[in-house]
Amino acid sequence: MKSILVPTDFSKCASNAFKYALEIAQATGAGITVLNVVFPNEGVDNNVYNAFWSDEYIAERTKGLKDWVRRIVRKGQFQNVAVKTESTIGFPVASVCEVADQMDADLIIMGTTGATGLRGVFLGSIAAGVLSKTRRPVLSVPIKADQKKGTDAVFATEFRFKVDERSLSILKEILSLKKAKLRIIHIIDKAGEQVDKSREQTLSHKLEGIPHDFHYLHDRDVAQAVSNFVESTDASALVAIAHEHSLLHRLFFDSITRRFAHRLHVPMLTLHDS
Repeated sequence: MKSILVPTDFSKCASNAFKYALEIAQATGAGITVLNVVFPNEGVDNNVYNAFWSDEYIAERTKGLKDWVRRIVRKGQFQNVAVKTESTIGFPVASVCEVADQMDADLIIMGTTGATGLRGVFLGSIAAGVLSKTRRPVLSVPIKADQKKGTDAVFATEFRFKVDERSLSILKEILSLKKAKLRIIHIIDKAGEQVDKSREQTLSHKLEGIPHDFHYLHDRDVAQAVSNFVESTDASALVAIAHEHSLLHRLFFDSITRRFAHRLHVPMLTLHDS
């Protein structure tokens, strides 16, 4: 891993995500770019006179961004991590994806909204837009996520995905930081459906080099089952693949998500179907 992008709005959620990024960067040697996106009309009262002060406003935001980064880096003793800052005018989703492409980011780390948990992220927020537009791995970090929590990660899957090598290498690096095992869980939510263990071999081949095991649960409430499994294993993260009609879609876009979203307090690594 060489580069990490961290969008920020200076909130506590963003601070927690930045701390996660610093920990990962310190362990992997990656560099971090912290991005603050300023809306085109932000700081301007929509009249021609005030528009002349927009450059001054951007300069103030840039200084504020550097001060914000400096405080967190110094407090966490991360002075050896290479951190750059960037302020840009634009719309958040498009700007985050554009900067990620320009810097060829290996990983985007974003904070989730504290008031609404993952529901806010996956049901209409900026992070949801980024997930739908980018093809890069995204680590979504809830405000209550604890870096010291657990070790193993839970991978919720339907066994249908094609993840590129770059995404798999990111997954391996993140898991190796805690010497974590990947606990692969498949929820059987249809009555009478049988476990097809022949798919394990195919998936194991794709995950070669990543310690893992398989778990099968029968439950009609998929979201609740995943949430319970994450809690019972004291997992440090949830991993999912983003593709149409996937488990990720069912978890985070169905109405049952409302209960699940408030309960999940671990980061979620979203990889994209190649």
